[in-house]
Formats: sequence, C-alpha cells, structure tokens
Amino acid sequence: MTVQASPSRPATKSVGAAVLGILLTLAIFATVMLSFLIAPLVVLLGAYFVYAMFRGRKKKSDAPPAGAAQPGQPGTHPGTESAPRSSHGFGAGTS
Repeated sequence: MTVQASPSRPATKSVGAAVLGILLTLAIFATVMLSFLIAPLVVLLGAYFVYAMFRGRKKKSDAPPAGAAQPGQPGTHPGTESAPRSSHGFGAGTS
C-alpha cells in the first residue's frame, strides 16, 4: 500500500488573490446596497422640489390684485374702525 503525499488537487489561488476577491465582492455588495438605500431618498428629494416649484407658481398666479381687501386686514371686518390702507408707497407690495 502506498501513501500519496501530494494534495488531492493543486491550489488554484494564492492567499492574496483570495483576499482581493473577498474585498472586491464586499465592495460590489456595499455599492449595490447603498444604491438601494440612496435611490428612494433621491426620488423623494426630487418629488419635493417639483412640489415646491408648482406650489410657488400656484401662489403667484392665485394672488389677488393689488389694493383688493383680504380677510384679516384692518378695516375689512364690519365694525372695525381703522384707516384705509394706501396702495402706494413704502410697504405697499407693488413694484
């Protein structure tokens, strides 16, 4: 009976190549996981910017004409005695 002293199969990778393979696999895994975590945040941020843009445009287009009485201003509720606001001068809101 003979004893075989050599390994049953030859080594195919060095230790350095195996470590490099593990690090590369971990880097790919981390990149994919981070993209799945960051992508929804990017979509939500983009949706908020679109919402803010349309909200800003709506407020500008729905603004009442200058000089029109708005609820909450002095002199617009019955029974309040105050001087009427002027529609010109500093702080009038017109340009």
